[in-house]
Amino acid sequence: MLIPIERLVDGLVQTLLEQVLPDVGSRYARGQLYAVVDVLRNLRDRIDERPALLEAEALSAESALLTAASTLRGGPGAEAAARIEAALAAAPASPLVERLVALRGAVVLALHAIDDLPPEIAAAAHTALGTHLGTQALREVTLLKPSLLAEISGG
Repeated sequence: MLIPIERLVDGLVQTLLEQVLPDVGSRYARGQLYAVVDVLRNLRDRIDERPALLEAEALSAESALLTAASTLRGGPGAEAAARIEAALAAAPASPLVERLVALRGAVVLALHAIDDLPPEIAAAAHTALGTHLGTQALREVTLLKPSLLAEISGG
């Protein structure tokens, strides 16, 4: 029988808090124990790949790259648009993890490609890429559990 990784981590956290913590005497050791529990709780939802989260990031990155490239076509942004489109076209369709790695690289390339453009030309591309990155940051933050900093510092 296979135990889901989430249940295993939950069991570790529960054992540490209910069985080990009551027998830990020093304030320093309790703080260290809470730090381990904090890491385990936040690691729990990041150990196993979540296809839905990966897919959401991939779709968002692809959309941002397409928007950035389309806003740069023609004029001084044409070369940057071509570089972005080439990076997007080079991203494999599958497996999802490899596609996402390529799309992340394409976002970095896009940011570098528009870095030297005048602000008025790059503004829409910056907005598209920034919106993607902001949304992705929020996706990542929602996975975090409330901090145990008070418990860690108080021991």
